[in-house]
Amino acid sequence: MKRLLSIFLALMMIITSSAAYGDIGMEENLRSYILADFQSGEVLEEYNIDEIVETASISKLMSYLVIMDEVTKGNVSIDDKIIIDKDTTKINGSSLKLKLGEEFTVKELLEASIVVSANDATYALSKHIAKTEENFVKLMNEKAKELGLVNSMFYNSTGLPVVGKDVQNKMTTREIFLLSKYIIDKYPNILETTKIKAIGIASRDYFQRNTNPLLIKIEEVDGLKTGFTNKAGYCHVSTFNIKGRATKTTDLRLISIVMGAEDIEERNEMSQFLVQYGIDNYSNKIFLDEELAVETLYFSKGDITEVNAFPEKHFSKLTKSDENIKLHVDIDEDLKLPLHRNSNIGKAVIEKDGEVIFETNILIKEDVNKAKWYVLLGRFFQELGNKISELLDKYL
Repeated sequence: MKRLLSIFLALMMIITSSAAYGDIGMEENLRSYILADFQSGEVLEEYNIDEIVETASISKLMSYLVIMDEVTKGNVSIDDKIIIDKDTTKINGSSLKLKLGEEFTVKELLEASIVVSANDATYALSKHIAKTEENFVKLMNEKAKELGLVNSMFYNSTGLPVVGKDVQNKMTTREIFLLSKYIIDKYPNILETTKIKAIGIASRDYFQRNTNPLLIKIEEVDGLKTGFTNKAGYCHVSTFNIKGRATKTTDLRLISIVMGAEDIEERNEMSQFLVQYGIDNYSNKIFLDEELAVETLYFSKGDITEVNAFPEKHFSKLTKSDENIKLHVDIDEDLKLPLHRNSNIGKAVIEKDGEVIFETNILIKEDVNKAKWYVLLGRFFQELGNKISELLDKYL
């Protein structure tokens, strides 16, 4: 009976999931979502990505960028010591539970800001960088303008609601993607921070797990940031690297974002679904590789009888599993010996839905000359001997 109940529940989960998501659409459950390629910036799946939305603690990605820029410029050091002041201890929300007079390095507070979304740590960093949070916010907005994030507006370093005002930090989901892409490209070490599983400080009896639940659920996930306010809803920026398979695919890093889920369980479920959808449906497929033969040619009268043919240029493409992409290899029919190394002997053509999207020459990588008469004679007698042996084996 228990087994039948388990099967029934599993089927109900599948049916419910299909009804909620369809093929990919999560429109009824989120304000917006995006799945996009880190390398090219190509948007793969999307919904409502140009609507301006509250960003909550996703804002800390911009804070991270401003801080790392200042470190790079030499204005501050990652090893600078910060002494916690009274204002910092009053910051609400997720925190490192900082206390007056405690001392932390920029690196330690930056990790707390990203890993456990510590508002107090972020605030302390903003004051260390720019003397006041207000000055730091100016740097955030200047950076947004520099990056062309024209819809972005920051009021504080943390993403918390502004006290006494009905405003919060805002961006579009497309802009959150562009910001995430920029940070990973410029400061790839952020991924060493975002994949930290937890922060523990034994001397303070402090322990908090990373706010990103997918780190322990999906092996490929190594970032990036979560957020929540009542207005923003539950939000999640994920990034994950799909490892390539030798000769088949190359590494592929994708970024997925879900914004405005109604509760944390829904956010986690939606984010996991979108990440898994990316893993299951997309790959950076290798169609042509200069080191992988596309054809083997046979020359019965050549000094070499078998010669591999290779594409002149490499071609790989981000591809969805159901895309109609085909490789056609066209070898010239009237090849005549001798042929020299790197001779062009045909074309390799890639077509998508019947349209050519790439083509390159096909080359041989060694000389093929006409065989000497005595070599041909030797081959003749060898083939004759092989046939006689086959006949003897068959009838004797």
